Amino acid sequence: MGPFGPEGPVVVGHRGAPRRAPENTAASFAAAAADGATWVELDARRCADGLVVAHDPFTAGGAVLIDRTVADLAALGVEELSVVLAGLPPGLGVDVELKNLPGEPDADDDEALAAQVAPLLVAAAAVRPVVATSFNPGTVAAVGEHAPGIPRGFLSGPGLKPLAALEVAGEVGATVLCPHVDAPGLDGAVAEIRAAGLAVLVWTVDDPARATALAAAGADALCTNHPALLVATLR
Repeated sequence: MGPFGPEGPVVVGHRGAPRRAPENTAASFAAAAADGATWVELDARRCADGLVVAHDPFTAGGAVLIDRTVADLAALGVEELSVVLAGLPPGLGVDVELKNLPGEPDADDDEALAAQVAPLLVAAAAVRPVVATSFNPGTVAAVGEHAPGIPRGFLSGPGLKPLAALEVAGEVGATVLCPHVDAPGLDGAVAEIRAAGLAVLVWTVDDPARATALAAAGADALCTNHPALLVATLR
């Protein structure tokens, strides 16, 4: 359903295959594809002069991304978003999570991140399945303004009930809901979310029993740190 197709649930490598290669790197995404994942998830952030792939707003050594250039960060092992997207294995779907959280150094009330990422999403969507996701409802809405043809997903944490998250998703035009695996009442809510016309991408699913249960409930995609394990489980 939605961007994931009818043969669900698809396996989405969370930041690639982080148990096999450093997360959010080209090597990790290639490893996830080699393990059988048909999608990967990556984190997009702003830096001083562009966009990079990183979960945190600073490096392990404490460098603040928004204060450093793409070249500076490349020397520290942080890869440029455009290069990573262009180098993904052919046909591999990509969930681009836009990191724009209040209180972090790169927080962006003007939604500059969405505007910057939009052309890269459009270019990627010409050659592979793409979805843009965020925990920030304003960012989800802004992607719709800058790249209206790109499927959008609202991410919610373990404390938010899925049907409450569904209301937020509807308000910002999301077509994918991305609840946490431990969200209360998730399994019973999947059918209702799908009946509302949204696809369901659950994160982060590392337990085979949970993967089996969520597949039975009708989830469209399962994001995992162990792509090979979930591929084997669902096969």
